[in-house]
Amino acid sequence: MKLRNRSEISGFGTLHSWQTKLLGIALIVALFITIAAVTSAQTESYKFISKWGTQGTGEGQFDHPYDVVLESSESVLYITDTYNHRVEVFTTAGRYLSTWGSYGTENGQFNYSMGLAIDATENVYVTDTCNNRIQIFTKDGKFLSKFGSKGSGEGQFLWPYDVEVDTVGNIYVADSGNCRIQKFTNDGEFICSWGTKGSGEGQLLYPHGIDLDTQGNVYVGDYLNHRIVKFTGDGEFITQWGSGGTGNGQLSTTKGVFVDQTGNVYVADYWNCRIQKFSGDGAFIGSWGTRGNGDGEFNTPKGVVVDSTGYIYIADTSNSRIQKFLVQPEA
Repeated sequence: MKLRNRSEISGFGTLHSWQTKLLGIALIVALFITIAAVTSAQTESYKFISKWGTQGTGEGQFDHPYDVVLESSESVLYITDTYNHRVEVFTTAGRYLSTWGSYGTENGQFNYSMGLAIDATENVYVTDTCNNRIQIFTKDGKFLSKFGSKGSGEGQFLWPYDVEVDTVGNIYVADSGNCRIQKFTNDGEFICSWGTKGSGEGQLLYPHGIDLDTQGNVYVGDYLNHRIVKFTGDGEFITQWGSGGTGNGQLSTTKGVFVDQTGNVYVADYWNCRIQKFSGDGAFIGSWGTRGNGDGEFNTPKGVVVDSTGYIYIADTSNSRIQKFLVQPEA
């Protein structure tokens, strides 16, 4: 009887042990769900400040602005006016300063000007997308040099969409039609490339936006994979985040990407007509914008840049205007 009782007690103890473990697992799962709910919640708001630009070909007008960059003083903006095949320059208050470029294939001409970058010496790099080349200018618009031609070989491009320059002058190009990133010296000499067409880890499907953080890591807007892919400066895969959808952290075709000085990543969520903000490892921070043409609304935004004081400038592409916002942490 004692043995039987011990067996029954032992059996009860085993059952009780499993119940305890299951309860513990349930509590852990609940904790992770709670954490996920907290981390996916909006932690900032974004205040509309101003806007400028109308549809047209005149000075200060746009026809589908694509990208926007700040010079080092953070007082001047360069904007690619894509369908007008030019670059326009404004103050950060929206006052028109100058224009350069026209349609064509000659030096200083463009066949759809899209991505922009500016280096430490304030030279301006432009992806001349349908001419399949990168052109380099002084900050005043004087042509300096170019590189690239149509093809799939080293140093060739098929619809380059964006360009970025690191602190030592290396140039990174989102070679969209070839589904890869290419890296060059500041003289346009080929260094390396990475990426193949696909949706696997480290693969790309028509990359559009590209930017670097202060450690030299490369963030890519992987357009038709609806995600951000992060690499080292030599192309080693680090991580990726995002999937197709409309929820927080989901994307519907990724365009422009910008990484601020603290490592936060801003993404132009193109077809969702909004901007999303993430940490450098992909944790959702905030989102704003809906489809429309009112203040704070977007119609397929593409370019985004943020200054050191928290002002955000967006190329509101199909509305042919620039919108300016200010980050405001939630109380």
